[in-house]
Amino acid sequence: MTTTTTTTAREELFDLVDEKCKPLGITKARSLVHRDGDWHQAVHVWVMIWDTWEVVMQQRVLEKDSWPGMWDISSAGHISAGGEPLESAQREVEEELGLKLPKEAFRYLFLHKQEFEGKFHGKKFVNNEFNHVYLVTLKERLPREAFKLQKEEVRDMKFIGLQELGEKIKRGDKDHCIYLDPDTDSKYFDLFRTVKKEPEGEWIEVPLNGARARYLAR
Repeated sequence: MTTTTTTTAREELFDLVDEKCKPLGITKARSLVHRDGDWHQAVHVWVMIWDTWEVVMQQRVLEKDSWPGMWDISSAGHISAGGEPLESAQREVEEELGLKLPKEAFRYLFLHKQEFEGKFHGKKFVNNEFNHVYLVTLKERLPREAFKLQKEEVRDMKFIGLQELGEKIKRGDKDHCIYLDPDTDSKYFDLFRTVKKEPEGEWIEVPLNGARARYLAR
């Protein structure tokens, strides 16, 4: 049986989990989850460019209720109540970046546990979250016009070299909102070790917003 907490109309609902990422059978509104610090799930998708050893970064809009204006992972978002990680990853990449890719383009890497408490716009924000981390590998850079950014969520995007990004994360640069936890920091850097390996799979060409892209099928 699933219990649903009181919420306002049209607010996103999350399925709560415990500290081991086990479902609790409770559904709760987004605002209440981040107020109370309940454990929930999300997806992180890194879009990597193989030929240039870069990743896509997105800048969050200034109106976001968390980390406004900061540079973030290529695409990220919560898993809504009843949702699944892979489907959520596909949806977020399409909604935020405008890139519609098949499931075969998404490689599951690991589960990242994040604990955060801070203030944004003068309001307390708690984020206790399990992030399902995926990697999408594109063969070449896409032109900027191939990215259709979601104006409500994404202010801008850029390409950044893997080495430079890794150094920024280790330093804890204030313009980025990529956090490491003591228990999972080495696991999170598996991302950078993983993408340095020779690709395993087949390059598949697809049309993307007027451009041609090749993704690595897993």
